Amino acid sequence: MENGILVNIFINLAISLVSLVYTITLYNKYWDCNENNRPTQVSSMMIWAMVSIFFIIDTARQLVAISGNETFQLQLYLISLVPLTLISLPIVFIVIYIVSGNRNVGIIVSSIFLLFSFLYIYTIIQMGGINFVTTSWGSLAISNNEIANTIFLSGLFIVPTSLILSLLVLILFKRIPMFRKHKICLSLISISLAYDFLILNSISQTGEMMVASKIFIFLGVVLGYLASFPPKLIESRYDPDIIVIE
Repeated sequence: MENGILVNIFINLAISLVSLVYTITLYNKYWDCNENNRPTQVSSMMIWAMVSIFFIIDTARQLVAISGNETFQLQLYLISLVPLTLISLPIVFIVIYIVSGNRNVGIIVSSIFLLFSFLYIYTIIQMGGINFVTTSWGSLAISNNEIANTIFLSGLFIVPTSLILSLLVLILFKRIPMFRKHKICLSLISISLAYDFLILNSISQTGEMMVASKIFIFLGVVLGYLASFPPKLIESRYDPDIIVIE
């Protein structure tokens, strides 16, 4: 096994572990949230849980690729498309819910992206066009299916990313407590960072691009955790009642 593949698998496991810990921590804090914040808390749990699941499956696919079993590798790839495409749903829900304040509106709008997810997976299964290329960094899944690529980029990438960035700008100019603003903005940046590079990882044409994308995804997960659960030292700068013991 080449060193590049080992690095790839190590990063996969690191992302999976940190995302899982983040999800569990969010779950443990769920009952401490007020009623208005619980929908976004659940959506955040779904996002990071699906990131963890995706990279667990991708780790298995990378290991299978070493043996050269493309049939099993394709099966794992198709399974990984489920968490990959469904991540867009809670992302869109968070944006719509924060803007509208209406949970039902968020559910209805985000459900539209369930259709994009279904169409993308269905197109891949029916029309194929997935080729696996093994490099010194691991296995790449390269799609030559133009219809699926169009659905993926236009429906599952451009729209959710644009919504996140629009909400980020809106929050920056909104008059709310600075600490709350920083937490929300950092959370949105972490989601955007992880999601954008997750998409880039999925369409990578080289092993180097794939590994670089995963490094940024890992940074996004860590940033998200720190945004949700900032160190006491940072909290004390905004709240003088918090005492930091050195």
